[in-house]
Amino acid sequence: ILNIDLQCDTEREMTAGKIRFSLVFESSCGKRYFPVSACYQKESENCRKYTASVAVELPYIFFESFPLFGEKVRIFVAICSENALWTYTEPMLELPGELFQQEKRHQSWIRQIGSRILYVFCTILLPIWILDGILAQKGLHRLHKAADGRQGKRALFYHAHGLVKDWTGYGYSIREYKTNYFKKCYEHACRKYPDTNGILFLSERRVESGGNLDRIRKEVQKQGYASWEFLTETPVHKLTRKEIKHCAELAASAKLIILEDFVPHLHALTLRKDTQLLQMWHACGAFKLFGLSELGIVDHLEQSTRNHRSYTAALASSEGVVPFYSEAFGVDDQVIKPIGVPRTDVFFDPEYGRKIRESFFKKYPICRDKKIVLFAPTFRGSGNKTAYYPWERFQASEIMSRMPEDTVLILKNHPFVKKGYEIPLEYQDRILDLSTGENINDLLFITSVLITDYSSVIFEASLLELPILFYTFDLQEYLDSRDIYFDFASFAPGKIVEDQKTLENELRKALLGEVEENGKVSMTKEQFHRLFLGALDGKSTERTMELVKQLMTTD
Repeated sequence: ILNIDLQCDTEREMTAGKIRFSLVFESSCGKRYFPVSACYQKESENCRKYTASVAVELPYIFFESFPLFGEKVRIFVAICSENALWTYTEPMLELPGELFQQEKRHQSWIRQIGSRILYVFCTILLPIWILDGILAQKGLHRLHKAADGRQGKRALFYHAHGLVKDWTGYGYSIREYKTNYFKKCYEHACRKYPDTNGILFLSERRVESGGNLDRIRKEVQKQGYASWEFLTETPVHKLTRKEIKHCAELAASAKLIILEDFVPHLHALTLRKDTQLLQMWHACGAFKLFGLSELGIVDHLEQSTRNHRSYTAALASSEGVVPFYSEAFGVDDQVIKPIGVPRTDVFFDPEYGRKIRESFFKKYPICRDKKIVLFAPTFRGSGNKTAYYPWERFQASEIMSRMPEDTVLILKNHPFVKKGYEIPLEYQDRILDLSTGENINDLLFITSVLITDYSSVIFEASLLELPILFYTFDLQEYLDSRDIYFDFASFAPGKIVEDQKTLENELRKALLGEVEENGKVSMTKEQFHRLFLGALDGKSTERTMELVKQLMTTD
């Protein structure tokens, strides 16, 4: 473990409470970025000082490909300044490559049998571990770390699960059990199918019409590639064994697997050498932290995680966000391909925009000749299973009662959020919930004002130069639980409001064309576009298909 204290000196004009940068580890295996968050410490005559202490588990920096013995691994810092420029320091430290090697652990069959016998014994004594959890909840000692972030009976279950798994290597998590079953099915299928061919489209989220996966799937079919798909909104622990086996067989026989979001169970695999894995990440830019950038913030995310590290290629919307994606996916920056995001091509096609507006107003005639406000927040909670939005903080009917009569409000939930806003009967001709009915990109074409919070929809809205209001009533709470890559006030390309009354006032102004800029923003529009959107030009689908062809011919 590398324990390192870092101090960063900035100009006195910097007002952020903390800044983010990356420790970069460079070797013959490429670069790996490790996230660091430095907190404001003190101010001197000519600078502000930020400090951070990090503990880096060196064997988990590189994945499957490690530095050579005798090789020196160089360590330096990379930071993206508020004027959208990346700065790299000189190497601060060099460490021998052998420190980054992982120990190869092989458990003998005798020890495996012993572990299983111990697991049975521990399971018989399960009530004792539950009782131990109850005592921990009463403050006699600490709950097992597996219970972090969980409450009530779930915390007791994960406390017992964590204890037993530490002792035996086996636990009670259904997700872990079915993920291991998926892994075994995959390994068996690899022996059954010696050759790979074709393309597998794999997703654990709703596939939207016009989204990345949908666009590339249509192009793949048009160009005659053999392809299969396993598209479901059901997480692996709720799939049947038959479904899991089928998914594993498709993955084992595919030459190329294409994703557009995180598919957790896929990363339990050691993919066969001739299978390529393309991640067409659903979001543009880099706004809220994701992937391995959340180390130290999200419960249960360990440095040893295999999540995301299997990608052989991943799309990005600009050169400027490549280090962020390299950090988030735990891969070499050469894996990140800044060739654009296919679903954004429509923003450069005037005819597409005209057709969308025409079809939308035909489908929803009550919106014709109206000013349309689109409310598209991100979710709260830790992920798909716990996602929600606190609708009590956005009383849509109250807001609309104070807006001009020629205003319509469209609600567009994040796909993870299942519970929507209950629209009163008297407002059903002025408030529409289109969370499941329409593509968010298409909705932007008919939008007059966008209200959002920490959603990456701001990048697509910026392509259309829409006025944006940031409704961030829980900004500090959100930063504590998720965090973002930049100081929010200096980054947000629009007015920031923190309560509903102020939101109503700013929305009325925006509808009249009286758009107020965020006075604290330090990036110009040109810098914002260069950093986050530089590769978007209407030809992202074309370039992605060229990448697909290249991956299909890679040995």
